[in-house]
Amino acid sequence: MLDPRETERRNPRTASIDLASPLEIVDMINAEDRRVPEVVATQREQIARAIELAEAAFRAGGRLFYVGAGTSGRLGVLDASEIPPTFGANPEMVQGIIAGGLPALTRAQEGAEDVVGNGARAMDEHAIGAKDFVIGIAASGTTPYVRAALE
Repeated sequence: MLDPRETERRNPRTASIDLASPLEIVDMINAEDRRVPEVVATQREQIARAIELAEAAFRAGGRLFYVGAGTSGRLGVLDASEIPPTFGANPEMVQGIIAGGLPALTRAQEGAEDVVGNGARAMDEHAIGAKDFVIGIAASGTTPYVRAALE
């Protein structure tokens, strides 16, 4: 059965990337990259609302958490790690949580994204409270670890 998630299917626009010349590969990637601003623009109101919620959390003394798995999780941890040096903020203010923990930052932890109990457990371990704001990062929107953390 074909996986219905777009993120798990082959991209028809780059299906022949393995047969392309280096310049053609660069052109394919560049063409795909140009699509990003268009997609982001369709979500501008939701992104603005997330900014409002993060600001409210900070003003209430809460924290912002990114929760993800795989590359999505790594990007969340990376972004959180840049907040203190970039903005002079306390490292506790914005934190990244990745399925599989610290080892997952440098080596794939296959199956970690599917362990539902660990997503909820991570929220308990970080003592997530009513003042905190949690953002789930999942390309497919269906990652069990992330969904459990959000629930």
